[in-house]
Amino acid sequence: MSISRSVTLRTATQGATMSLKYLSIVLVLQLFVSYSSQQSLPTDDSYVVGVVEFRPEPKDMDIATRTSIHLEAYKELIRSNEAKLTDIVVFPELTLNSPNDPVPVPDPKDAIIPCIPNGTELLSQLSCLAIETGKYMVINLSESFECDSLPANDPRPCDPNATNRYNTNVVFDRNGTVIARYRKTHLFQEPGTSVTFEPEIITFDTDFGVRFGVVTCFDLLFAEPTLQLVKMGVKDFVLPAYWESEPPFLTAVQIFESWAYGNDVNLMAAGTNYNPSGSTGTGVFNGRNGAVFSFYTGEATRKIFPVRVPKLRSNDASTSTPIENNSGTVSGRFGGDSLTQVRMGTDFPGRFTTVLINPDQKLKVFNQTICNGKFCCDFQINYEVHPRKPIYHFYRLMAFDGVRTFQGFADAHVSICGVMTCLDGSLASCGLPNHCNSNYLTFNNLTVRGDFIANSSLVMPSTLDNKFHSLDAKDYQFYSTVDYPNDRQRVSLTLSRAMSNLQTFGIYAFNHKNFDYFIPDAAPPPEDINMA
Repeated sequence: MSISRSVTLRTATQGATMSLKYLSIVLVLQLFVSYSSQQSLPTDDSYVVGVVEFRPEPKDMDIATRTSIHLEAYKELIRSNEAKLTDIVVFPELTLNSPNDPVPVPDPKDAIIPCIPNGTELLSQLSCLAIETGKYMVINLSESFECDSLPANDPRPCDPNATNRYNTNVVFDRNGTVIARYRKTHLFQEPGTSVTFEPEIITFDTDFGVRFGVVTCFDLLFAEPTLQLVKMGVKDFVLPAYWESEPPFLTAVQIFESWAYGNDVNLMAAGTNYNPSGSTGTGVFNGRNGAVFSFYTGEATRKIFPVRVPKLRSNDASTSTPIENNSGTVSGRFGGDSLTQVRMGTDFPGRFTTVLINPDQKLKVFNQTICNGKFCCDFQINYEVHPRKPIYHFYRLMAFDGVRTFQGFADAHVSICGVMTCLDGSLASCGLPNHCNSNYLTFNNLTVRGDFIANSSLVMPSTLDNKFHSLDAKDYQFYSTVDYPNDRQRVSLTLSRAMSNLQTFGIYAFNHKNFDYFIPDAAPPPEDINMA
């Protein structure tokens, strides 16, 4: 790293004065700390990210006290032994300040370093923390803004006497410089928070040779800005999240892993831990290799997880080279405790077309086609029932194609083929969390297929076990072949080994109207192309 880089140094606190000589000393020290603390190089096959799962303080606490406690906890996490190997640390959404105490954030084009030694302003302390630890930091903040900062082409009214705010991700480099700022585009239960007139397309580059795209939580389900970044060739994403889980297809680490797999990108998701709203879920997901690390729990948690991430170097490489875990980093799937404490939402199973798998039926090897309107799903199933084990739940085959709402905050056209768990024989019990599984039913073979819209659609595998993690990528095969003239893609998902702990096994597609997008190639091997 060159220390000759010119950096504009400004302060975040008005009236602060420092001599030019002192500024020069601070700048040299900042650059030295950054240089000496760099862990990974552009030539390395991997880098280390720290993803944070964080339980915030109660919302009825005094605002200033709450933010102060959160900040001290952030400092403790990033200074911890677990964080030592990390190049970049990602914190969750809405776990530092709150919409009631927003702070201004400088424009990254000004290359501002807000750090003032012993400064009390929030942004100053964060900048100093990045300098002290020599790490890139991704922090989600409630950002205040002035009406005169809005672009001239924004026709919307703005009250200059009100507190105007965005939900904003701020990225600091190792020098404490604000190098990226992303304002969340798709809000979810955030009254009083604004969005930019046009979605922001935000990336930042690092000294370890990785360019990151920046998005926030609910943005993951939409074309802009998220899929726009994928189209640009971005292979690594940071995602501060406050995800409210919704089985059978949209629990937190389930959709994180599905999205990363479908787009063949790396996704670093840091989750807010707040079980009254069903929020938990943190992980690192390595494209078609699946999860490097996945965490989902009902336990109150404030923890940083250092994870070694294999680089995905180009659009031509469908997978990266797996990296062996080393001391100081973590991998695997963790959590699964106190899941009954996690309050989850539900989909709309009453709109699905379904067929119940009856454990008592004699024929346990069969093919089935289910249609929801003109959209049809094909199933090939081979299962066995273990009669001495109690039946705690049932399975239904399902198909759906149509528009769904996300609690009225947004609508989306989705197409789904899958197998889902139901707590009893009724359709109303489907999609509810299933915490009891006697493993009475084993799927020996299971294949789900469907014809989906090709252009504009993100089609993903969607799997879930009874610990609310996705299946390992080696446990299934996901293929698609595209018929470009007819704008269709034939997609199949096949179980690779016998399993008895399934909650969900299916194909989930978001259809983004008027958005030119094709999923990265996921064609089957030549011998599988003509499978019936």
